[in-house]
Amino acid sequence: MISTILLVEDEPLIRESFALRLSERGYIVSTAKSGEEGLSLLRSSPPDILVLDMVMPGLSGLDLLKEVRAGDLEIPVILLTARGTVKDAVEAMRLGAFDFVTKNIDLDELFLSLSNAARFLSLSREARYWTGRESGRYALERMVAESPAGAALRDQLAGLVPNDRVTVLLQGETGSGKEYVAKVLHYNGPSGDRPFIEVDCPAIPAELFESELFGYEKGSFTGASGRRIGLVELAEGGTVLLDEIGDLPLPLQAKLLRVIEERTIRRVGGGAPFPVNVRFMAATHRDLRIAVKEGRFREDLYYRLNVVTLSIPPLRERSEDIVPLAERFLHQSAQTFRKKILRISPASQRILREYTYPGNIRELSNLIERAVLFCGGTQLEAVHFPADLRSGGSPSLLLPSPDPSPEDPHLLSVPFRMGEDTLEGIERRLIADVLARSGGNKSRAAEFLGISRWALDRRLKGEREAEESRKTGEDSPMPHPSSRRSPSGGS
Repeated sequence: MISTILLVEDEPLIRESFALRLSERGYIVSTAKSGEEGLSLLRSSPPDILVLDMVMPGLSGLDLLKEVRAGDLEIPVILLTARGTVKDAVEAMRLGAFDFVTKNIDLDELFLSLSNAARFLSLSREARYWTGRESGRYALERMVAESPAGAALRDQLAGLVPNDRVTVLLQGETGSGKEYVAKVLHYNGPSGDRPFIEVDCPAIPAELFESELFGYEKGSFTGASGRRIGLVELAEGGTVLLDEIGDLPLPLQAKLLRVIEERTIRRVGGGAPFPVNVRFMAATHRDLRIAVKEGRFREDLYYRLNVVTLSIPPLRERSEDIVPLAERFLHQSAQTFRKKILRISPASQRILREYTYPGNIRELSNLIERAVLFCGGTQLEAVHFPADLRSGGSPSLLLPSPDPSPEDPHLLSVPFRMGEDTLEGIERRLIADVLARSGGNKSRAAEFLGISRWALDRRLKGEREAEESRKTGEDSPMPHPSSRRSPSGGS
């Protein structure tokens, strides 16, 4: 996505130089030489991203930021400053700035901030699109599939989408996304504007199964005071998903087999069967081949359902998809709970990637929702996730617990493993823990550590440079400077 940028900068040389460099990176840039001119352009033609010089004559960058937020505009705003201070950063983030960047010649920090803002903007637009239209939520091109397993599944779906009559069996672990895949097939196919009806097979009592699925006529049983349309009939022209069909009792399996084979139903208490135009899909976490051998599932129904079988890979086999999925869930939950959480810290991303997810995608969604609830800033940190998750990786990835000791709330415990850990690694983990306990406020963290703010910045810069030199290595456990914002005003 090509982003449009409005750059408001009163220094002509800086304005022209920055605009040129941004244009070379593919951004569409318009400029303003004052806050007043920037406000006028903003009202007439809002950009995707707003980049403001913090100190300008007349209307300053902070003043313009206040105007933007007063108008309830969700444009990501990046503030530029020649001499960044903690006080300035605190004020900028309090007013709702996306980022606070120090001016420099190579613009690396600005480019990184713009990249994060563009990605946030894309995800925010996607979330708004999802809430406005159900079919857009399940658009095939929006499916997260950066892993080989995810990409292979998406390719299979793309081949199946045009044929909306074929019966599909979805097999996969609980929470792996079987319902999502079914809706992708439905909403991207020729019948995407028709109903999608999900039937939770184990949840329907056996004595009510026929009346729920096929409906009933007036007077067919005590309490049937009128005709009722069944779920299959309600899905006319669309799709019926038989969820967890592997848990359906054998007598009910026989009733389903007839309907799927003949595409006809008869209401309870009704006369002759009548045709229905529906597509059937079935989903299960069980291996139906084993269930057939054990006599718990009808062989003829299995072969009727097994026209096309899609195996949904568990999340642990889609490690490249974990962070993109987490970011999608983050923006959904942030909108739901009206929070302006913009990103997931590198340390948190590492924790999420290392977890094995027995509950699969559903568990990841719940973890992110919980973290959003406990987050008071603009970034999800390791402390916002459960302690057992933080300690669930390999020993070298363990983070010190941020929870205060009941005996001494100021006591931190940093474990050291003989023959495995190093002094440098312990220092990194200690700084990360103190930063987390300080709410990301570097000045406060430096005071707790008994060093100067400059010394802390130097250590963080050294860690960042070391990390960049290990591009193929693991993420550093230290918070990256580009994702350092917190409600306490860390800069």
